[in-house]
Amino acid sequence: MSKHTDLNKRMKNIISSNNNVSLFPDFPTKNLLIEVTNMCNNRCIFCGNRKMLRKKGFIKYKIVENALKQAFELGMREVGFYATGEPLLDKNIFDYINLAKSIGYNYIYITTNGLLLNKEVFKKLVANGLDSIKLSINAIDKEKYYFIHGVDKYNEVLKNLKDICNIKRKENLDIKIYVSYIATKYTDEDKSKIINTFNCCDEVVIVNVRNQSGMTPEVESYLKCSSKAGKIESQRPLPCFYPFKSVNVTYEGYLTACCSDFENMLVYGDLSQESMKDAWQNNYITMLRNKHLNNNLKGTLCDNCIYNCKLIPKPIRSDIPFNIDDINDDTEVKERIRKYLKGEMG
Repeated sequence: MSKHTDLNKRMKNIISSNNNVSLFPDFPTKNLLIEVTNMCNNRCIFCGNRKMLRKKGFIKYKIVENALKQAFELGMREVGFYATGEPLLDKNIFDYINLAKSIGYNYIYITTNGLLLNKEVFKKLVANGLDSIKLSINAIDKEKYYFIHGVDKYNEVLKNLKDICNIKRKENLDIKIYVSYIATKYTDEDKSKIINTFNCCDEVVIVNVRNQSGMTPEVESYLKCSSKAGKIESQRPLPCFYPFKSVNVTYEGYLTACCSDFENMLVYGDLSQESMKDAWQNNYITMLRNKHLNNNLKGTLCDNCIYNCKLIPKPIRSDIPFNIDDINDDTEVKERIRKYLKGEMG
């Protein structure tokens, strides 16, 4: 029996006054994300990946297999293979998709920056069972793309998008193709112009930039869209969706409360030490959920994300390795903005 059983019994009947969210939610049937790698071939100006000090690596097949089987037995039916890095960097991504399909998952998806998504890769993804793919493209011209993504690859990515859309149409493939566009004050284009740029895909999702990872407070200072200017009260409604309805597996085999946890600050479980079922309601995640329900996030990564705080957060589990530096370092963002404004982006 877990050493946290007594605490769990005391807290079992606590229900949030906000939308009747339970402190002990049922295991979800959607929203399983598996981080196949935390490495990336872009350096997006608003992303916490460029600041990450966590050791880089690729997930092991046994971790993927274990996570998929346990989650499926608990009722999960959808899975995405991405989180803090670029999934197409992992050559085993096709095997993982195939494995998920063979286990019985009925919806499998990834998000990618699209740089490696050539025609051959796309066909192989579809052949192994991918149901949906989203390309993160956050500018509609070459110069702004270089400024935002940190790589001068706009033409290549746009070509990849058009190529895979043509393949889907010509071969009548049953896969959804999306584009996500994160708007900054420098790329806050007319919505119709953005949609028309990527009109070959099924849908374009446009959102305003925010400090989603809790590690990039400079986003609020330098990149926030002017239409959202002013003091923020909260960037995300509380309680946040993620600790209650999503299951996120890191490449190391940890369970974290958020897919944007670049430094393992919100790790609550270790699949090498406990089952997914036990971890889903262990003391660590219960305490974090309780903080969300009571709007008492001080000291956590969530506080930085929700309220754009600029403090060094504490991990919810001190026994999990983490490495964190000054999150307030805005040197790279300021230098890139300077170069962009002076026309020095190449």
